[in-house]
Amino acid sequence: MTRLIRAELFKLRKRGMTRILLFVLMGILAVLYLILYAVSKANIPTGPGGPGRVDLQTVLGLPVAIPFALNILASLGTVLAVILMASSMGSEYNWRTIRNTVTASESRFKLLGAKLISVIIFILIGMVIGLVTGFVMSMITTAIGGNHFDFSFFTGSYAWNQFLQFCRTFFVMLPFLFLGFMLSIAGRSAMPGIALGIGVLFFEPIITSLMTLAGGWVANIPNYLLGANVRAITALASLPAGFRGGGFGSGTDSSTPSPIHAGIVLSIYAAAFVVYAFYLFRKRDVTG
Repeated sequence: MTRLIRAELFKLRKRGMTRILLFVLMGILAVLYLILYAVSKANIPTGPGGPGRVDLQTVLGLPVAIPFALNILASLGTVLAVILMASSMGSEYNWRTIRNTVTASESRFKLLGAKLISVIIFILIGMVIGLVTGFVMSMITTAIGGNHFDFSFFTGSYAWNQFLQFCRTFFVMLPFLFLGFMLSIAGRSAMPGIALGIGVLFFEPIITSLMTLAGGWVANIPNYLLGANVRAITALASLPAGFRGGGFGSGTDSSTPSPIHAGIVLSIYAAAFVVYAFYLFRKRDVTG
């Protein structure tokens, strides 16, 4: 198993897509911070009271840098992670190397396990790099804006809360990652996993919004789908109003499930996707 994990880590490290996805994440984070800095210097409405100026320290300040970066990772990071996860397995079919890969492996179970573990390791590394990028950009925008550098916010409690939010962010990624992984095996290609995995991420909020408008028992269905439960987890981040949601659609407090409910539902989805992926790959013949 260790040998397979090392081999998969080597393949991911050498693939150009891995570096491209990382650069895309870092680049978009940098651009977002620069755009938000430009917006924060303009007079925009702050509420019913009329126009005002958004405080740079509130929007881009160091205390919000890590929560905001995690919020971006929960949406954009999930998209990039799904691409990496689906391509890690689907590319074996596309390159017609799947039969040789299975033959050289100790077992199909260990092969899939090694692929999952190796991709998860790279995703966690990418999340850490994304956090560092967000924090560095926050320092840059703070310096450009002439604001004072104050690190008194970084207490043990703050660090622990951000660690928990990091874990929660990774947790909400898992159902989409395993969905993309499962679909790449079912479709014998990376494209089904990428297209449908990302499609669910973006189109489910539209469908659930229509269900909510329908009322009755139909309006309760979204509470058992992915989007609403992801929002319930990402809403625990300490972000200013207007910067929450993680890109999974809108929702009110009354329509959002509890964090415990969300954790159970997302765990069931993640487990179902990964178990079916292993079952499907083990059951049927591989074709090169």
